[in-house]
Amino acid sequence: MKNNKIGIITFHRSYNCGSIMQAYAMQKVLKEKYDLTPEFINFSNKGQQELYAIFDKKLSIKNLAKNIIKAPFYVLLKDNNKSYEEYINRNLLLSKDYSELAELKEIELGYDLYLAGSDQVWNITIQDGDDAYFLPFVQDHPKIAYAVSQGARDIIEHTNNPAKYKQMINDFDFLSVREPNGQKWLKDGFNINSEITLDPTLLLDSMDYTDAEEQTNENLGSNQYIFIYATKINKEFERIIRNVAKKEGLKIVIWQPDTWLKILGWSKGYVLPKAQNPGKYLTLIKNAKYVFTASFHGVVFAAQYRKNFWVLANDGMNNNKDDRILSLLHNFKLTNRLLKSEEKTKDISKAPDYSCFESKILINRERSFNFLKRAIKKNE
Repeated sequence: MKNNKIGIITFHRSYNCGSIMQAYAMQKVLKEKYDLTPEFINFSNKGQQELYAIFDKKLSIKNLAKNIIKAPFYVLLKDNNKSYEEYINRNLLLSKDYSELAELKEIELGYDLYLAGSDQVWNITIQDGDDAYFLPFVQDHPKIAYAVSQGARDIIEHTNNPAKYKQMINDFDFLSVREPNGQKWLKDGFNINSEITLDPTLLLDSMDYTDAEEQTNENLGSNQYIFIYATKINKEFERIIRNVAKKEGLKIVIWQPDTWLKILGWSKGYVLPKAQNPGKYLTLIKNAKYVFTASFHGVVFAAQYRKNFWVLANDGMNNNKDDRILSLLHNFKLTNRLLKSEEKTKDISKAPDYSCFESKILINRERSFNFLKRAIKKNE
């Protein structure tokens, strides 16, 4: 294949480990497997910048309360943001900065082909959603949508202009989605066919992330702690986790500062990693004895490192629309890792059976690689 330059637009600038790592994986695959020169269109709109700001500038009593709680931890949160930015700049190949769709001009960008995805780039309801992720500014070069996700939102139910989105999506030369719901919604709402492909993070093996891993500031040791990656932990889940920690003499490590603050983690001796970035996140999952998560990419990396993990079930998983984690678990026959807060009899120490994962991941990868090969070959 020719060493063509491919422009990627995705959520690579969010201070979110899954978003950054799917970008890292996509870059690695395109470069090493397909001999392309990948570059991220360094787009980050105002909504995304506000979403990951330390303090919320919108005036409300709720936001004021959040800001007051965060104020004593300002230096810690600032260091986190700085660490994320440095990690992005070290590990991703970036164009110049853009913040508005109107700034993106195909003739100035100069790529041979374009790729949108993966992650929730087609979730039009989120704060950092943007039409830029539908590549409407590209008319003269091939456009690929790879494993795009609408999150748990059907576009047609959340727009007053379905014709606009139908036209933009139809304009893609190759289209794949990450979840079955996304495939169904595009077919039912727009009569558009799509394939299902793996999230980029699953196109690699755990050893492929060695260069992306980084040492943590905390001396935790291997298999000496429980790692929690979830935006919410109710009292029952916390009780289950604390019981395991007490029984086995393990520390509890919480990744999200907001979660740590909400459950008063500082008063309970829960470890909050400092100067966070995706490299340290990978290392903490890799060396944990248990992983408790409510995140799609939390499940992905727990499986990649073959950890004993549990998914903290939430209300969103019960509405039949949010199939992000559930479709992943179902695909690899890991649905028994779903933990409900009312369950009191599950043996938390029982590790997952990864035999199906190890066989099916190869089949799923081959299908995903075939999609990419066909899409990229169009430009030869």
